[in-house]
Amino acid sequence: MPYIPERFPRYKDYVLPPFPSLTCGLSEQLDKIKNFESRESDILICTFPKSGTHWVNEVVNMLIKGSAEYGNVSKNTVMLEGIGSFEGLDNAPEKSTRIINSHLPLADLPEKHIKNGYKIVHVIRNPKDVTVSFYNHLCNVKNGETLELPTDYPISWNLFVQHYCRGEELYGGWFKYEKTFEKAKENGELSDVFTLHYEQLKREPLPILKSLAAFLCVEASDELLEDINDKCSFDKMSTVGEANRDNAAVKKMSVTGKNFIYRKGQIGDWKNWFTVAQNEAFDLLIETEMKDSKLKFTYQ
Repeated sequence: MPYIPERFPRYKDYVLPPFPSLTCGLSEQLDKIKNFESRESDILICTFPKSGTHWVNEVVNMLIKGSAEYGNVSKNTVMLEGIGSFEGLDNAPEKSTRIINSHLPLADLPEKHIKNGYKIVHVIRNPKDVTVSFYNHLCNVKNGETLELPTDYPISWNLFVQHYCRGEELYGGWFKYEKTFEKAKENGELSDVFTLHYEQLKREPLPILKSLAAFLCVEASDELLEDINDKCSFDKMSTVGEANRDNAAVKKMSVTGKNFIYRKGQIGDWKNWFTVAQNEAFDLLIETEMKDSKLKFTYQ
């Protein structure tokens, strides 16, 4: 079967998930996103898929609220390409902080937000773990769920890893996505960006949370940061049911009691998936694609 089903919408030189908002009037919807009326108080979370978007969205919400309480909406309800109407965002009080997110390439994000230098939280995760996480995400999302994949999906891991991040890929592929952001920051096109590495947040959460709070211009005591770190730990964010019944955002990401957004959240899980030959080929791909990049990644 095709690596990416033909019915997935194509825009410019990349493929998008078949969200209902994108399957009808694709160009019009992307134009709406490009012309979105950003506000100076907006915070835009930018990530390539499976890089920790839900996790960081919850963290940012708690920092802005000044309270380690779970939000009552999921990240998907404020994902620019996933919502058909911006009425809810437009109707938010002028002085409120709107936390929005997107996986779209930099060139297709709200122009006003980029040009005016409004705040961006950019999350990066190493490409090997992203690949494994994305494959498992597609395996777990069946007909009737988010991407409405065909019943004979998935393709094999071997075929998936051969195609991943090469040629025509969802959102243009990890390499292009991250290189574009890096170049824009170096050129000064992006002026108010907090770059957060997934692996650093896992291993050194409290210093990262403190720096993130300073970037967001919010006061956060050590006690609050420790509480947010506890509430946003992988175990609590991925738990469904009575043990975590207050986390409405987690429940919205669940199907028949199984969470299909949070899987393992580990650093280095790629070692359980990549064969020696696959890893060698992927290392060569990284070396080739990122030869002019200064980005460094933690793989274990």
